[in-house]
Amino acid sequence: MQMNHPLWPVVRESARRLVKSENISIYAPMKYAPLIVDLGGYMGDKIPQRVNFPRHIENQADEILIVDSTVEQDGKIAYIGFSEPDIAVCWIEMNTSAGFAALIESCKQLLDAGYPGCVGCEGSIQEGRWNENEFRNLRN
Repeated sequence: MQMNHPLWPVVRESARRLVKSENISIYAPMKYAPLIVDLGGYMGDKIPQRVNFPRHIENQADEILIVDSTVEQDGKIAYIGFSEPDIAVCWIEMNTSAGFAALIESCKQLLDAGYPGCVGCEGSIQEGRWNENEFRNLRN
């Protein structure tokens, strides 16, 4: 996905959340299992000290939900599909194949660049600045 794509910011934010979180479950149809396993291996290569990798949990719906079990309430951090999720959830409003491919690509780009690096360090520009409500309003 190119940076000029209208969904690039939310894909990048979703990737950032996925890469920095240790307790991720990805609810997705079975056809995505190999991509999830591959992403876990890629994360292990880039972050050797990491011990928890994304888990695949099969769902039957044609949608993908990414959950961080350490986040309060339901832990939903990103959703790929066409049913609008809660405003706290990054919404990648695309078909699941294209949306998940873009998310995986963005995760790998971040990992190649050394992210998450120093998550929580002073001066982190990205952390805490995403505004899903504003992003959705700009798209409408």
